[in-house]
Amino acid sequence: MAKRRKTREQKKLADLRHKIFHKTVNYTFDVSTPSIKNEAKSTPQSPASTISYSYLMQDLTKTVTLTAVIIGAQIFLFLLLKIHLINIPGIIY
Repeated sequence: MAKRRKTREQKKLADLRHKIFHKTVNYTFDVSTPSIKNEAKSTPQSPASTISYSYLMQDLTKTVTLTAVIIGAQIFLFLLLKIHLINIPGIIY
């Protein structure tokens, strides 16, 4: 079977995750002294946290909005049934 390919969005997220969670390590070799220097550079983590929180906030906003609309519609229909503007056979309120 063929492997499933990543989408462009998945590749971008993987690259961002790699840049944030993995440190970039540069190995330099100096000819005058026979030692290897390990210089670790870390990328700032604050921009990545705002990106992930922005997606979270968008999802939460959509979820809360949809939930509020559904609950509001249920209350509206209940009140219509309660004051007998709508009659459904077999249901008595």
